[in-house]
Amino acid sequence: MIAPRMKSRSGRSQVEGSTSQNHPSHKVSDKDLSGKQADEKVPGVQRKNTLAWKFISSEQISDLIQLTVDGVQKRLAEFLQLRLFEYCMNQGIFLDYYVSGFWWAKEQKFTLTQISTFMTLLKIILVNVGEKRLSLLDNLKEFKNIMAKVVQSSSEKNDDGEFFTVDQGKAIISYMKISLFQHYKLYEFVYNHTPNVQILDTKLDVEVIKSVDPFPSPLEESLTWDIYSSYVLLQPPEEFVEEVVVEAEESREVAQTTSVDPLAGYTINDVKSILGEVTADVLRNLQTEINERLQKQEEAYTVRINKLIQH
Repeated sequence: MIAPRMKSRSGRSQVEGSTSQNHPSHKVSDKDLSGKQADEKVPGVQRKNTLAWKFISSEQISDLIQLTVDGVQKRLAEFLQLRLFEYCMNQGIFLDYYVSGFWWAKEQKFTLTQISTFMTLLKIILVNVGEKRLSLLDNLKEFKNIMAKVVQSSSEKNDDGEFFTVDQGKAIISYMKISLFQHYKLYEFVYNHTPNVQILDTKLDVEVIKSVDPFPSPLEESLTWDIYSSYVLLQPPEEFVEEVVVEAEESREVAQTTSVDPLAGYTINDVKSILGEVTADVLRNLQTEINERLQKQEEAYTVRINKLIQH
């Protein structure tokens, strides 16, 4: 997988026009990605990076570089029109492919131009898997040609961060090996296999009883009778006024009865006479009870005395 390091620029292959097939949401021009004479080693002419800013613009890269992983995922889903990634397996896999690649490039401290170039590389390789259906060997050759265009040789001097260094090229090769090429069959399966979608539904017939006064509304209202009758139940204005008047009168009567002193109509003599009668009744009952007990004891003693006399 260290093939992209070439001895001379003239021996590098150019990117074929087939690698620039358009993505459903972002167009990559065939003209921009086709083989150009500017990529050849021409004395006195400086190479130009033809992959930068073709897939994701500079404004979008500048916006993504400041976000967290979750923010990058959300923003890339908008850029790539993968809004169903939470429900669609294919969209979720593709979005994870791009998010992982972007975050890896950010951790490698690539420049903005290099990150854009790397994202275009990810796009081209993924299109070769799905839409062009290239074999693993053909896609590796395509990857080799692209790396030859974006990696500068040791003899070249370019300090503006437009191209990748040899060490950065090796890191990209290693990343693509473990992220995509190692799982090539799985990506082919995702593109070429349509999962069976089964929609399961259940119909329920719920019988709702009719509301009959004074019973509350059916249980689906989830309201108590007080709240329902006060705010939900529609009552004629006249009946509502009558209920309010009746409730007010009842509350007034209760207040009046509780505020009247029950002994207000009696004098002190009346109270003394009543207490005397009650006391006399109580004492009379006690006297009767005491007499009965004394009589029973007297009878018992009389019986015992008679028995002693007889003996």
